Amino acid sequence: MTGDGGQTWRLGLTASSPAGSKVRLALAIVAAALPRGARVWVGRHLLGWDVHPTAQIGPTVIAARTVKIGAGARIGSFNLIKGQEELTMGVDSQIGFFNWISGPPLSSGLFPGSPRRHPALRMGDGAAVTARHLIDCTDTVTIGDFATVSGWRTSIFTHSVNLVSNRQKATPVRIGERAAVLTSCLLLSGTRVPARTIISAGSVVNTVLTEELALYSGIPAVKIRDLPADLGYFVRTKPFID
Repeated sequence: MTGDGGQTWRLGLTASSPAGSKVRLALAIVAAALPRGARVWVGRHLLGWDVHPTAQIGPTVIAARTVKIGAGARIGSFNLIKGQEELTMGVDSQIGFFNWISGPPLSSGLFPGSPRRHPALRMGDGAAVTARHLIDCTDTVTIGDFATVSGWRTSIFTHSVNLVSNRQKATPVRIGERAAVLTSCLLLSGTRVPARTIISAGSVVNTVLTEELALYSGIPAVKIRDLPADLGYFVRTKPFID
């Protein structure tokens, strides 16, 4: 992608500047309205995307600074993905439709109290975000291999306000491998969902959860019971559930 990178630089899209972010967003909006082949061409040659030939991208706005989409990955229709320094999708990962995935870019100058923040969405192999979710990528959101943000209307926030110091801060959120976050959950800044766990529908995660092989539920979410290591969801060999 040396040639693409050079062309992208000439367009000013790799620079961390407000102008570069605006041009990138404008091109991403145009690309979303184009047929699939033209959409991917614009992404690769003008926006610098690294897209595997087997990946499928629907009519969606993708305005991240760096985009890497792996083999068999799929992005559905009518998503808005903008403001990130990085969008990385592993093999056979999936973003459904009508998701809002955004965060203020570094060029915005916001969150000076979090100088190391890295606005990004990182999805492992087989990871999935289904439909109508809100993911705040003020800092990094990581969704591990074969993990799922399922159902709809889950919100993930990587920023918050410290009312004592009267300052905003940004802290990453991580969902571990083969975890499942069910419908209408809320994950707050700095939280962690352990690998091979289930967060039941409507729960609020407001701390770093630590115990694997567990069902968590409630407001705030607490461990309800242990789960077997051979649970079908945990041991599946393909990411998509029939």
